[in-house]
Amino acid sequence: MRVDVDSKIPYDTWFSFKVLGILLLASVFASMGTILYGLIIAHQVVSLAEVLLFAGLLTAIVTAPLAVLGLWSRSRQGLEVSSLAKLLIKDGLLINSLLLAVAFGCFCGIFVVFSDKAFYSFLPTEYRDIELPGSLPGFLAAFGAGINEEIWFRLGMLTGLMTFGCWLLKQYQASTALFWSTNVISALLFGVAHLPQFAFMMSGLSLAVIGAVLLQNGIVGLIFGWLYWHRGLLAAMLAHITADLAIHLIVPTFFA
Repeated sequence: MRVDVDSKIPYDTWFSFKVLGILLLASVFASMGTILYGLIIAHQVVSLAEVLLFAGLLTAIVTAPLAVLGLWSRSRQGLEVSSLAKLLIKDGLLINSLLLAVAFGCFCGIFVVFSDKAFYSFLPTEYRDIELPGSLPGFLAAFGAGINEEIWFRLGMLTGLMTFGCWLLKQYQASTALFWSTNVISALLFGVAHLPQFAFMMSGLSLAVIGAVLLQNGIVGLIFGWLYWHRGLLAAMLAHITADLAIHLIVPTFFA
């Protein structure tokens, strides 16, 4: 059994500056949201020009290479890359995919909140005392991470790993086993990428915190990866944003 893919296209039609440009523009705005979130929780103020400069650098250094890798990798597997619509949502699945993304996003947010409570007694005091920011920072965090991290880890890393696996195993399209193997790897990398944030907030990491962060982000990363591959990049982004809104905004506001 193989993972479903869109219609095959020639290898020489592997790149679209229009699609790349839109992804990079979205990444700039997402990066601005992430930077503003960091400034708010750190109680620091910088000019809008500086925020835009840092957002542009983050997009150029991180997002651009991974977006190019993802688009190239999709073309190598015969996936449509010249259509932004087909990248974002698979044909004929718009409403269904968006509803599914919101449902999975809510599940992921609830899972993270309740798993925190389950691990509570095993976690250091510094972790337990972390206070989530208010509504505006929470929205900025959800918006920034939901867009950028799905471009980085799903479009870029997951698709790139699958293409490498296809080359290694001499497959034209990724098999189900290859998809899940690479999805696990990209989900673990997704978890590892969140460790520096907790190390900064806690002045170090314990094994319990590392385990909790990798478990939580690994599981939600698997779900986002499945949504990306089966429903489209927009579905993964929407699920990610919904999960972060639940964690940073909805649960603290209404269920604290």
